[in-house]
Amino acid sequence: MPYFTLDASSLQHWLTNHADLASRLGGSPADWTIREVSDGNLNTVFLVDGSGGSLCCKQALPHVRVAPDWPMPLERALYEARYMRATADAVRPAAPELYFYDDEMFLLVMECLTPHEVLRTALIRDEAQPGFSAVIGQYVARSVHATSWISQPFEHGSKLLADFAGNTALTRITVDLILTDPFRPCSRNPAPETALLPDVEALHTDKPLHRAVSNLQDRFLTARQALLHGDLHTGSIMQHKDDVRVIDGEFATMGPIGFDCGLYLGNLALHACAAPSKHGLIEAEIKAFWNSFTTELRMLLKTGGGDVWALSDATQREELLENFLIAILQDTVGFCGLEMIRRTIGFAQVADYSLCTTPGSRTEARRKALQTGRLLILEAPTVHNLEGFLSLLTLK
Repeated sequence: MPYFTLDASSLQHWLTNHADLASRLGGSPADWTIREVSDGNLNTVFLVDGSGGSLCCKQALPHVRVAPDWPMPLERALYEARYMRATADAVRPAAPELYFYDDEMFLLVMECLTPHEVLRTALIRDEAQPGFSAVIGQYVARSVHATSWISQPFEHGSKLLADFAGNTALTRITVDLILTDPFRPCSRNPAPETALLPDVEALHTDKPLHRAVSNLQDRFLTARQALLHGDLHTGSIMQHKDDVRVIDGEFATMGPIGFDCGLYLGNLALHACAAPSKHGLIEAEIKAFWNSFTTELRMLLKTGGGDVWALSDATQREELLENFLIAILQDTVGFCGLEMIRRTIGFAQVADYSLCTTPGSRTEARRKALQTGRLLILEAPTVHNLEGFLSLLTLK
């Protein structure tokens, strides 16, 4: 069947032709309820409810939703399906289960997460249950263990490199929107408020900052440490009470472990900039993430399995692991700074700034995010522990 964009009616027909999926819904197709809940820039998402169960159906669009003249390759859905399959056993139950992938319709059918809410939305509403970041830290550690050269034979890493090397269109988005565009005049960057123009222009001519960003560009493109989610932020996480799930892995690529960590913590830090009264909550969540991530990764990497560190004894392995975690933290700090800047003045900004009650407070929140982001990028190589990171965030 050639690709076409599904609507509720055609999706119902498609599902009736897939008996195993129809049986999950139960009842008659005429009684199914299909709701479009599309929220992001790249896909159409439907929730389908039947008398016996529910499904989430996500189809790639051939263009950016908010910019129809910006084409997007449909094959990105394939990489999301591959990511879900590559990490499923390791991260379960912190991700929805993938039931089916249609490689002609570029359609993923997966577990329906209801009554879950997007974590960013829950944070803005002050309804997020504290402690969610411990689950995310464990999630990242387990996905790293399942896909890294340290824990897996090099043949496994080589296959992952081959499986995800073609995801170049979405990696190009990362290179442009996160690593490059915010630091130069670019038509994709929204026009900043007038009061913030001097700050933005200063970033565009900041040579020391540009040198540090260049180092992070190099890390992202050359340090193929493990399989990344590639877009891990509070908008790609769902929460209901203590059930936390990671979604939207279509940006998956092999890269530096600190990239996922940095993007996630950067979005938490942005929330703190927009809502200073929540500094305590955000500091606790950052600590929960890092402590959970490092504790889980230490436990998983105590024994070998990969071809890296194969010659080390227990004492040497412990020393190598501690140095490895410091290097991940330094990458995390740098990428956190990049994310804070790009989500403030680049394409795809965050809704957290809606918490600012006046134009002046919004400008100050954004200025703080830019200043903090710059500091993190420049000082990342000097950070050797979590306390050093938190001191740069000025949450303490």
